[in-house]
Amino acid sequence: MDFGAPAELASFFGGRARRLACPAVSELRGDLMALDLGELPFVARRVFAVTHAPAGTVRGGHAHRSGQQLLVCLQGRIEVRIRAAGETQRVVLTPGAAGLLIGPGVWCSQTYLEDGAVLLALASDPYDPGSYVDEPPDAE
Repeated sequence: MDFGAPAELASFFGGRARRLACPAVSELRGDLMALDLGELPFVARRVFAVTHAPAGTVRGGHAHRSGQQLLVCLQGRIEVRIRAAGETQRVVLTPGAAGLLIGPGVWCSQTYLEDGAVLLALASDPYDPGSYVDEPPDAE
């Protein structure tokens, strides 16, 4: 199967955050989503998943000084709130839909809208809480 390169979709904050298609194939045996890491705009140095977050849970709540992340919903629905340059956007991630590529300096939080929602994150940098910016730019 050739999934091709991920297509870019809607972008925010002058391209500092953007939707990135994560092609999927559905069939009787299940759904298959493939990510060609060579097609990402960064080298993935860390991968993590958030599971078992009860509905209504909010996670994240920071920006990264230099790193990039791709957020992909594998199950359920997750609302991602991003903020940069005094502007806020909300994007709902669902399985089989586009992921969200978040660049440096873009503040981000995730709200798990359903029990059992699963978030997969691919990050350009190793874990370093010292690289976090906790307050959103131009906080509301």
